[in-house]
Amino acid sequence: MNFNKTEIFTFLIFTLSFYISNGQPPEPKVTRYNGKVSQQFVMNRETVIINHSTGKKISYEAYDELLRRNPGVYKTQPIFDKYGKPSSFELIKRSQLQIQENGAVMQNSDLMPEIGEPLPPFIMKGLDGKEYNSEKLRGKYILLGFWVKYEKPLYTLASTKVISNFIDENKRKGIEIVSLGTTLNTSEECLEAIPKRNCGFVPVPDSYGFNHRYKISETPFFILVDKKGIIREMAPHTEFSKISDLNLR
Repeated sequence: MNFNKTEIFTFLIFTLSFYISNGQPPEPKVTRYNGKVSQQFVMNRETVIINHSTGKKISYEAYDELLRRNPGVYKTQPIFDKYGKPSSFELIKRSQLQIQENGAVMQNSDLMPEIGEPLPPFIMKGLDGKEYNSEKLRGKYILLGFWVKYEKPLYTLASTKVISNFIDENKRKGIEIVSLGTTLNTSEECLEAIPKRNCGFVPVPDSYGFNHRYKISETPFFILVDKKGIIREMAPHTEFSKISDLNLR
């Protein structure tokens, strides 16, 4: 895939590796190559598994038996909680994950938030050491930026200037916007990558799970949430004017 300075498409590939152990579920392993992100989530005896068809929790043994009796029928996908972590897994038939359109099979994106709906809650830990709880941010606008990593060609002065301008212009009008940017980067990588300038958002290290939680498949992508926690607008970086042109009150 060829990159340019204005857009990037990030394919979310859930490669699930299943092992049985007695410890706590480890953090997912994350790699990036050619613009693609691959994550491996390891399951163990402590993992919560939900059967999509019944909505009930099943044991690992029942889960394993169901897969063995029905090879290729089911898919296991992680469910990300308000902390952006895969706190549980859902067992669902592959046929329920796909829709038929114009003869082509496409992934069903029904779970992606929509304008006019409440944004599912989040709790993010910023690079500034502060905790950002969406429930406690009511009364303020929230701008969420979803990135892969803070690196070129996407993360440049030009790519973040439109964000910082939007934040600063509204600040002069007395309108506060809490702006947060998710990333695969660690805290150390964020400190190295973020220049000493106003990038327009508070970096949230090790937070790519939120991209999964909100089904973000194109990055950078932005969601503006109003004072009541309702999604006001959504836009990829190339269409940021949809957000920046809004008259906020």
